Amino acid sequence: RSGEEDDPKPLKKQAQIKQDEAYARELKAKLNKNIDWDEKEDNDVKRYQAFKRKPQTEAQVRKNMMIYLRNVAGFKMDYFKGMTYDDIRPIFEQKFNSSVAFLQKTKEQMDEEDSRALKRLSETQEEKAAKKQKL
Repeated sequence: RSGEEDDPKPLKKQAQIKQDEAYARELKAKLNKNIDWDEKEDNDVKRYQAFKRKPQTEAQVRKNMMIYLRNVAGFKMDYFKGMTYDDIRPIFEQKFNSSVAFLQKTKEQMDEEDSRALKRLSETQEEKAAKKQKL
């Protein structure tokens, strides 16, 4: 009897192994399909790069500058009504250059500014303590 009980288990295992092998073959077939994803991506990338190489019109640049100034410097779009590209460009350059300068500050400059601010805070606390003692 014990021999009969052992027989069904190996059959189940064999069936599971065959099923797993079939599934593995199916997955492998899907992976090996002749789809050249890289080539498709290259076409999209080339199209995008060609689009970016085209110079923008003055109107597009003007619109981009206005949107930048609205988002970064808090200007209202109405402010730019009736202004030309040449009117907006100096405002844009000033705000953009100040943003770039801020981003390019070195870590040392940032640490120096932080230490100055902390020093100022500690001085004011000391002054408050001195005033309390005088009272």
